[in-house]
Amino acid sequence: MARYYNYDGLGAENLTPVPCAVCQCELGQDIGVDNGFHIQECPECGFVYVNPRPNEEQLARFYEGYYDPDAVVADKWELEMGDIFSECSEWIGEHQATGRVLDIGCSFGHFLRQMERLGWTAVGVEPSPVAAEHARTILSGEVHGGGFEDVELDRESFDAVVSLYVLEHVADPRGFVQKVFEILRPGGIAIIRIPYTRPLFPLQKALRRPLMYAPMHLNDFSPRSMVRLCRTIGFSDVEVRVGARRHAHDLVENVGARLLGGLGRAVEVVTSGRAIFPLVGALSYRMFK
Repeated sequence: MARYYNYDGLGAENLTPVPCAVCQCELGQDIGVDNGFHIQECPECGFVYVNPRPNEEQLARFYEGYYDPDAVVADKWELEMGDIFSECSEWIGEHQATGRVLDIGCSFGHFLRQMERLGWTAVGVEPSPVAAEHARTILSGEVHGGGFEDVELDRESFDAVVSLYVLEHVADPRGFVQKVFEILRPGGIAIIRIPYTRPLFPLQKALRRPLMYAPMHLNDFSPRSMVRLCRTIGFSDVEVRVGARRHAHDLVENVGARLLGGLGRAVEVVTSGRAIFPLVGALSYRMFK
């Protein structure tokens, strides 16, 4: 999907330094450069992040023009993410039959449409005006425009919260996960899926391509750092899953997801989830309150 995004307006200038979002360490170590932005790794917890980075106001302006309104993106996004949408709906259904679900970064609304068909009350949050408007045309539930951090939502008002390929974009990932915890009802489930590219960094020169897509992506969580963040916020249990494959349009990404993701799922099955193959490219986290 990267070729349908607009990158204009976010150069590596007027940037803001930030500490590690997981443990607040300020001694990040440079491990590479991606699209002109420095990538650092926390020596304490292994969290990888863009530092320094654009501020929240710059990022908000960037995402207003995130999708090209002239490109036919909605159908392509549904095809690319369809298996992940179905898997998430199954995970939620196994936990609870019906209820109230929030999709943070709901994009064009396809996942929430699945949940509405299963009897759930669906609410979306989407910063892209193009995607949010499309979502409103296919959903019965409300779609809030803007960023999740800025939308007012009642505490403990959702039985399930889903965020697919969003946390890597967020300027304050700790605040983001904290808010997910606060709006989730006791006993509820949250599902967050994010890229995991740090193990691929040694291959960056050979691949001749960005891995984090900075500054579109700001954060890269290892399982250790993500589980640590979620547990310190208060989630009682955090499960790490390889998850379904994303059908990327990009040939390299598609082959990687098919081969490395397939190997990761095989390792997961053989070890009953005790071992995680590090080159899978993305992971899903099932978090329980």
